[in-house]
Amino acid sequence: MRSLRSILLMVFFSFPVLCRAEESCLWLNAATAGGVLGGAVTATVSPANAHTPKVQTANAKSSAGPLSADPEVAGYAGNGMDDSDCTFLRQPPIAGALRIQVRTLSTPAKEFASYKARCSPHAVPLQAIGNEAFACDLKEKSGRLSEQVVGRVRERAFVIRLRIDDASISQSLLREKAQKVAETVAGNLF
Repeated sequence: MRSLRSILLMVFFSFPVLCRAEESCLWLNAATAGGVLGGAVTATVSPANAHTPKVQTANAKSSAGPLSADPEVAGYAGNGMDDSDCTFLRQPPIAGALRIQVRTLSTPAKEFASYKARCSPHAVPLQAIGNEAFACDLKEKSGRLSEQVVGRVRERAFVIRLRIDDASISQSLLREKAQKVAETVAGNLF
């Protein structure tokens, strides 16, 4: 009887560890990222802001009406609460990385210009992805091929960087894969 009680106490105190929820990327799941990278991946999600914004109670009233409908309130859905960086890594023998960065812009038309500049003058416009999107290839220091897509959906900018360490993959196939990821991310931002 005493050993049963000890076992139950151990299970009770370890229950929070066993039931811990894994943080997931809001824009792409690990299975889809694994399909893009060609194998199982590990995922890491980092919030963009180290400080959590002060969230207002939904439908709280002010003299101007409900606070949840006011875009100036920090808890409003479009004000950076979901801004995050998602990283999916595939381990060797064929390693690769997929990184997704999402940020809320205060003045989308003006601020997005700096995102577009990341693609240099060789940016290729992508049709039917958000409000605007551009693709460009990146040459990394190691000489590996990478592809980048920068785009915007309303007041949210996103940057996708894809690298697959496989000599048999062409730049055009890498761009196609990055474009598919951009379509998914833009769809989830709508």
